[in-house]
Amino acid sequence: MNTVKIDLCGLPDELRSGLEKLCMHEGFRSGTDGIRLSARRGGAFSAEFDGQTLRVEYCEPVQFFRALSYLKRADHRRFALHRQPVFEHNGVMLDGSRNAVPRVEAVKMVLRKMALMGLNTLMLYTEDTYEVPEQPYFGYLRGRYSVEALRGLDSYAAALGIELVPCIQTLAHLERALHWPQVDAALRDTEDILMVGEEKTYAFIEQLLRAVSGTFRTRRVHIGMDEAWSLGLGNYRFKNGFVPSHQLMEQHLARVCAIAQKYSLQPMIWSDMYLRAASPTGGYYDVPGQLPADVLSAARRDVPLVYWDYYHNEQPVYEHLLHVHAQFGAPVVFAGGLWTWVGPAPAVDKMRASSLPGLHACETNGIRSVFATAWGDNGGEANLLTALYGMQLYAEYDYTGDTRPDVVDERFRACTGEDPAAFAYMGDFNTPPGVAAKSEDPVNAAKFLLYEDPLVPLFAADTAGMSFSGFYADLARKYENFSSDSPEFEALYRFYEQLALLLELKCRWREQAPRAKDGTASALAQLAGACARQTLRCKRAWEALWDCTNNPFGFEVIDLRLSGLAGRFDTAARRMERFAAGDASALETLFSPKLRYLTDSAGHFSGCYSWAECISACRI
Repeated sequence: MNTVKIDLCGLPDELRSGLEKLCMHEGFRSGTDGIRLSARRGGAFSAEFDGQTLRVEYCEPVQFFRALSYLKRADHRRFALHRQPVFEHNGVMLDGSRNAVPRVEAVKMVLRKMALMGLNTLMLYTEDTYEVPEQPYFGYLRGRYSVEALRGLDSYAAALGIELVPCIQTLAHLERALHWPQVDAALRDTEDILMVGEEKTYAFIEQLLRAVSGTFRTRRVHIGMDEAWSLGLGNYRFKNGFVPSHQLMEQHLARVCAIAQKYSLQPMIWSDMYLRAASPTGGYYDVPGQLPADVLSAARRDVPLVYWDYYHNEQPVYEHLLHVHAQFGAPVVFAGGLWTWVGPAPAVDKMRASSLPGLHACETNGIRSVFATAWGDNGGEANLLTALYGMQLYAEYDYTGDTRPDVVDERFRACTGEDPAAFAYMGDFNTPPGVAAKSEDPVNAAKFLLYEDPLVPLFAADTAGMSFSGFYADLARKYENFSSDSPEFEALYRFYEQLALLLELKCRWREQAPRAKDGTASALAQLAGACARQTLRCKRAWEALWDCTNNPFGFEVIDLRLSGLAGRFDTAARRMERFAAGDASALETLFSPKLRYLTDSAGHFSGCYSWAECISACRI
């Protein structure tokens, strides 16, 4: 990482704590013979560097830190920045609820990178992974954050000019919190949805809101309420009869908002449950241009609606749905997607294809608050560091409007100190040659090829005639050449190197094993053994990366998945040896005819996003 010497004399006090953190970790150091800095608060953002002095006018401190990042250019050339940011709030939502709970130090590192990018909002998504004193099973053995840890993060973010916003759930997505037998059954409508109208539910929610109120300095709080698919259809229906979901949402939100007001909190919610009530299919995006009056009246004008959309690649779709949201009369916040949730590697191309039209639509329609989500569905497999590249895209759109790949790459190198190619190549893991998506949803080959069982290859018919081993061998060589002075990024590159090596061997197996004959079976048994050993090497690299960036809880799931794969390769080696010895029945599952799973008649792929669905036709 290049080091830039800066003179801190005469700077406003509000910048000093953040500057100290950047000097300690991000390649800056203080010295009176360094680049002179001049900064003042003003009504606009501007920065000019004449080769000796950086002069900055900023509306908020994070804008100063972004200006500082331009000094990290290798050529130290002069620059002038005068374009005003498009958005009032721009940042990222980090998922701390899908097994991977980021370590405090890892979140601090992300905050420093955000400051250099100029992003001013970090939304920390914690379903049950934060401490609630009255609820000992809330986040039990899940790596939850203590109150002290969150207060420390909040102070750290504030020093860098970043608002840390708690994001919790007060209706659905609470399956892990509710599944313990020690939790009062009266709280449950279904296994993951709270019982609307039950007084114990609101006592429970008050405990949640009281916990975050006393921990974070911001008064904004995201209270969730999304994807309550079965709202009112479980215990609630047995007790009260059928009530339309939008009516239950209206009733529940009123109660939760009253509790939030008691603690001077300003809630926002996801918008999907309202739109689903107006959809002919119960979907989120296939809604009429004019929403029914009873759906519109169920929402509140004083509660911002967060419109999440990670899927569409055309701006008119976003325009239509923003117009639909405007009918509620409430402030609208836009949430795009960084596509970190499809497996161990993010869908980089999809992130760009869906984010840019969404951001264009927001700018055109005067939306002032946006953020990008970095979900970790199905096990938190993609590391939080993989979100940084997409975060840079959001920052460049906001401050410059120039999102050409070479521009984003240059800024990424300045803000993170890392090679942007290492992050761009992550998307290649999911797109080996010949694997084309049949819809706007991306294919996630890295996941289904990784977890596919070596003896029950569910995707054999989908990939018939395709060869991927050479492709992944090339990816392994690319990652072998990436390195970093940062232990976290070095662990990231070593993991992807080992993952590519595993996929190379595993694809050699899946290309050769179904054609096993007497003369090749012994060599294939040796290949299965090599796959088992490489699976364990990949697991160790994954564990090293996890330990660098996440609390230890949750890795047991990854461990079991890869240990199971290694064990299946041990079994494959034994069965191949039996086949070599003349036992034709040893490979019955491998040789049985296979049907298409992920492909349509034209050979176009859908994704397979669940580990359980990748490994067996039987129930896991």
